[in-house]
Amino acid sequence: MSLGKIGVALAILVATAGVALRVPPGEGETALVVHVGNDPAELRQFEHWLGCPVDGVAVHTGQADWADWSGSVGFQLNRWRGTQRRLYWTIPLIPLGASLAEAGRGRYAPRYVRAAREILAGTPGDATIPIRTGWEFNADFFPWASRGREREYIAAFRGFVAAFRSVSPRFRFEWVPNIGGEEDPAHSYPGDDVVDVIGIDAYYDTRWLPQDARLAWVYNLERPYGFRWLETFAAAHDKPTAYAEWGVMAPGAGPYVAEVAAWFDHTRPLYQGYWNSDSTFQGKLSGSALKPAGAAYRSAFASCRKAEA
Repeated sequence: MSLGKIGVALAILVATAGVALRVPPGEGETALVVHVGNDPAELRQFEHWLGCPVDGVAVHTGQADWADWSGSVGFQLNRWRGTQRRLYWTIPLIPLGASLAEAGRGRYAPRYVRAAREILAGTPGDATIPIRTGWEFNADFFPWASRGREREYIAAFRGFVAAFRSVSPRFRFEWVPNIGGEEDPAHSYPGDDVVDVIGIDAYYDTRWLPQDARLAWVYNLERPYGFRWLETFAAAHDKPTAYAEWGVMAPGAGPYVAEVAAWFDHTRPLYQGYWNSDSTFQGKLSGSALKPAGAAYRSAFASCRKAEA
C-alpha cells in the first residue's frame, strides 16, 4: 500500500476509532508468553526485569534443512528442561529445499511423526501442547508461502496435523496469517477440523507504519486482515484466538502497547506472546533501547496473571 493510500485509510480509521470493541464469549485470563531468542538466560533476564514469571516461552525450531528441522527439536527440549515454563512451539511446515506439494502428498509424514514423538516424550503431564506451523503463509518469507499454491498449503497443513495427531491427542494446532496483505488469508484456511486456534502475527514496525503510535494502533486494528478481522473470522469459525508474535520497535510506542493490552482485555485471547528479541525484529523491551515502551509493557502486564492456555 502506498503512503498516500495509508494516509487516506488512517483518516477513515481515526474517525471510527471510538467504536466499541466486540467481546466474544470466553472465560479465563490470557496467558503471558514471551520469545527470548531461544535462550533461557534471556528468559531469566526478562522475568527479573518484569518482576514476575511468565506463563510460557515461545520456541522456534530450525528450517535450514531437514537435519536442522529434526535436530532442533531435541535441542530445544534439552535447552529448556528444568525451566518449568510451558513451551509454545513454532515448527516450520517444511524446511528450505523441501517441496510444499510433496508435503501435501504425505512424503514427510514420517519426519512429522518422529518430531511429535520426541516432543511428547519430552513434555510430561497431560496438558495440551501448543503447536504453530505454516505461519505467515500469506507473505513471501517462508518456503510454505501459499499465494498461488493455496491447495498445496492446505494439504500440507492437514498432513502435518494428521501426523502429529496420530501420535497423541495432546497437540493443539494454531493457524497464523501475517497481519495485512492484499490476499484474503481465508483462501488458505485448512479447515475447522484441523485448526484449534486462529492467531495472527502483528508488529508495529515504524518503517512501514505511522510514527504516531496511536495512529499505528488504529491502522493495525482496522486494516484489512488486521486485529479486528482476526476476531471476526475466528468467531465465525467458533475458534479461540491468539497473538503469538507481536512487538514494537520505537521508544515512543508506549501508547500502542497500552492499546494492545486493552484489546487483549476485551477479546481475551488464549495467549499473547511478545517478541522480546532483536533478532529479525528490533523489539527487545527489557534492554535499554526502548525504555519508555518497556515501561508501558511492565505497567500493563507485570501482574503475570497465571492462565491455562
